[in-house]
Amino acid sequence: MVKNLLKIAFFMFSVVIFFFNALLGLFFFLVLSLPLVRNVFLGRLPVKLKRNVTRKVFTFEYKTGLKMDIYYPSVKRESYPFVLFAHGGGWISGYRRQPNNVSWYRFLNANGFAVATFDYRYGYFHFIEDILKDLNDAIFFLNQNREKLRVRTLNLMGLSAGGHLVLLHAMKSSKERYPDFDGHVAAWYAPCDLLDLWSLETTSLFARFSVTTTLKGTPIRKKEDYVFYSPVTWVSEKAPPTILVHGMKDDVVPYISSVKMYKKLRENKVKARLCLHPKGKHGFEFVLKDSLTVRFLYETISFLKR
Repeated sequence: MVKNLLKIAFFMFSVVIFFFNALLGLFFFLVLSLPLVRNVFLGRLPVKLKRNVTRKVFTFEYKTGLKMDIYYPSVKRESYPFVLFAHGGGWISGYRRQPNNVSWYRFLNANGFAVATFDYRYGYFHFIEDILKDLNDAIFFLNQNREKLRVRTLNLMGLSAGGHLVLLHAMKSSKERYPDFDGHVAAWYAPCDLLDLWSLETTSLFARFSVTTTLKGTPIRKKEDYVFYSPVTWVSEKAPPTILVHGMKDDVVPYISSVKMYKKLRENKVKARLCLHPKGKHGFEFVLKDSLTVRFLYETISFLKR
C-alpha cells in the first residue's frame, strides 16, 4: 500500500515538474521506465541471423530536420516489399537506431524486406498531430521515391507507441478514404484505446506520464482527445489487414487494448490476426527466448508477406 502511494506521488511530482521544465521532467520519466530503457539498449530478438543480412543502410532527410534510414537486404533485387517501422518510447522518447529496433530491422532484412525507419518529433515539445504529420510525411517521401528506392509494396509496423501511430494512421486514412500505402499493418503491444492506459489493468506510471504529456492532459480534462486519437475509434470495413501481438502480463499497455482492436476489426469483417503470449510483458520479444515468441516473430513475417 505504502509502495503504491509512493509511486503515485512520484508520478504526480514528475508531471508537475514536466510542465515547469521539460528536460527535468524527462529525467524523471527515465527513472520511471528503467526496465524499458534496459530493453532498449540490451534487448535482442531471440533468433540467430547471419552477420551480412543487411547489405547497406542509406540515410535521407525525409523532411527538414528529420532523418530516415533505409536498410536493404543483402540479396539485391529489382524491388522490395518495404516496412515503414515506427519506434516506440511513449511518444516522448526513442529514436530510429535503438539497438532493439535494429535487431528487428535485421530480422526483416533476413526475410526479404527492406526497412525504412524514421525519427519523429516528441510529445513533450509538440502535439500528437505533429507526430502524426511526421508519419504522414515519411509515407509521402517513400511514395514520391518508389522507383528510386525500389519500393514494391509498403507495409506499416510499429512497437508500443509506434504501433499506436501506424494503427491510427492506417485506420483513419482508410475510413476517410485516402489510403497512402498498399500493404498490411503489424503492431506489437500497441495502445489501441488510449483510455486503457488509465485503467486499473495497468500499473505503469510511465504509460500515464507519457500519454498525459503527449495529449496535454488526463482523461478528466481531455477525454474527447483520448477517444479521437485511439485507433479503435476509426476502424471500418475499409481497414487494411492487421496483425496484433501482445503479452498478457504487460503492465505498461494492457493486452485488452489489442483484444478490443481485434474484435472491432473482425466485427467489420477486416482480415486480422491476434497473437497473445501468456507470459509476455511489454517488449517481451527482447527478453523471452521461448518457441512461442519465435513463432510470433515468424507469424508477423508471414502476415506481412501475404
